[in-house]
Amino acid sequence: MFYISFLAVILFQGIHGAYVEIEYSWSNITYEGLDIKSYKPRYNVPTAFAYDAVNHKLFLTIPRRLPYVPYTVAELDTIRHPGFPVERAPQLSKFSGKSKKDFVPVYQPVIDECRRLWILDVGAIEYNGDDANKYPKQKPALIVHDLTKNNNPEIARYEIPKNVAAKPTAFGGFAVDVNKKNGDCSQTFVYITNFEENSLVVFNQKTKTSWKFTDKTFRPDKESTFSHLGDQTTYKVGIFGITLGDRDKKGDRPAYYIAGSSTKVYSINTKQLKTKGTKLKPKLHGDRGKHTDAIALAYDAKHRVIFFAESDTRQVSCWHIDMPLKPENTDVIYSYARFIFGTDISIDSENNLWFLSNGYPPIENAEKLKFYERKIRLMRVDTDIVLKHAKCNLNYKKPQEIPV
Repeated sequence: MFYISFLAVILFQGIHGAYVEIEYSWSNITYEGLDIKSYKPRYNVPTAFAYDAVNHKLFLTIPRRLPYVPYTVAELDTIRHPGFPVERAPQLSKFSGKSKKDFVPVYQPVIDECRRLWILDVGAIEYNGDDANKYPKQKPALIVHDLTKNNNPEIARYEIPKNVAAKPTAFGGFAVDVNKKNGDCSQTFVYITNFEENSLVVFNQKTKTSWKFTDKTFRPDKESTFSHLGDQTTYKVGIFGITLGDRDKKGDRPAYYIAGSSTKVYSINTKQLKTKGTKLKPKLHGDRGKHTDAIALAYDAKHRVIFFAESDTRQVSCWHIDMPLKPENTDVIYSYARFIFGTDISIDSENNLWFLSNGYPPIENAEKLKFYERKIRLMRVDTDIVLKHAKCNLNYKKPQEIPV
């Protein structure tokens, strides 16, 4: 007699169908109002995004790693462009926010709980020749836009000094920690990872100062592998993804982080990060298992779950923070062969999980990789639905096998 896990079949079909509420998938990025001959769509590869659920706006960052990228910050109205099946690959628009200065190259945006859009401009492009002279080198900066006002104006700009970021083009993810009281959003810290310097930069908005930490847990502990069309390439990167857990009575919270070339998860209490020169005491939570390398993670406070966009498995996985971290306590909530190299993941204000893949790993000549399907994919999933039958749900019950 043959047995099959009925629930597993349902989940597999569901996560690839009904569970995915929105799907965008591009072969190449194009823009409204621009002659396609004026730029190179193939070189426009988004690395990260932020979604404002109030105004239904997606903000995508497209760093100038290669020439002919017209907009390093773009946006998409999800009401006008609702995604699959209506319009799978809509054109993007230039960021409509009113900025005081043009962006140079931006890798990641973050929206905080005060609906401020934080943009990290690294201040330098990564190529020579072609149109490189259009982008003079400048200090990296955190730029803040107010999404609650018309035109989303720039309300603050903070330069990051060289002594805390010798190589800003190696910034990875960042997290914004707002201790909001009576509408006051000024008590804010920003934590920025640097995957080549193996460091964590801390910015204090109130004092407009910044400093950095280094620690052995920020380093890669192995080589990572990227597999594509039968070929394998290795790379090695340090601390990359960071996300913030629940706040305690003193206003502090754990900052969970991962190195891009590691399967371990650590955390540091933000109380330690908020004071320059503090001796860090990282906590090792465990190991997620072989081949689960990731550069992006996101914490879901409603369910006390961390989601990981894995780099080479084509998967999104989860872990409940109240469980010991080991492979048997993690679960895959999304798996798709065409989800190639997950680069960003976040949870919006309505508790929907978004995740992005772009087919552009941190390897040499990544721009020469060939793809026969759409390589850039952005998905949205309802966390309540996707976690209902996942092992990272504390109420999870192993499905019974049903004879057929």
